[in-house]
Amino acid sequence: MRMLTRWGIVTLCAVLAADVAAQSALPPVRQQGDISFITGGIGLDEASAFRAAAARYNLRLTFAAVSGAYLADAKVELRDAQGRMVAQVTSDGPYLFFKVPAGQYSVRADKGSESLTRQVQVRDKQSSELIFRW
Repeated sequence: MRMLTRWGIVTLCAVLAADVAAQSALPPVRQQGDISFITGGIGLDEASAFRAAAARYNLRLTFAAVSGAYLADAKVELRDAQGRMVAQVTSDGPYLFFKVPAGQYSVRADKGSESLTRQVQVRDKQSSELIFRW
C-alpha cells in the first residue's frame, strides 16, 4: 500500500511539473478591452504549451500555408455581431487563442496582400477553432 501511495505522489508531482513547464513556455496573456488572448507557438516547447492551454480559450485560430507550414505575422481583426472591432492583433506565431464572450464574430486575417474572412459562433462552454490557410 505504501508503494502505491509513493507512486501516486510521484505521478502527481510529474503531472504538476509538466503543467508548470507548459505554463512557463506560454507567452503572457494580453488584453484588449474585455478580450484576453495569447499568441505564439514557435518552437516545440511553446507549441506544446499552446496545445496544453487550448481548452482554456474558446476561440482558437491557427495560421498555415497551403503546403502545411505554419505561419506567423498574420494581421487579425475580430469583430462582434454589430461589426464593432473587439480586437486587432498581429500574431506572434501560428496560434492566436482568444477568450471571448459567447456570440457571433467575424474574423479577418491578412497575410501579405491576401485576406481571408470567416464567421464563427462562439457558444457558452464550447470552443470554436478556425484554420486560415494561404
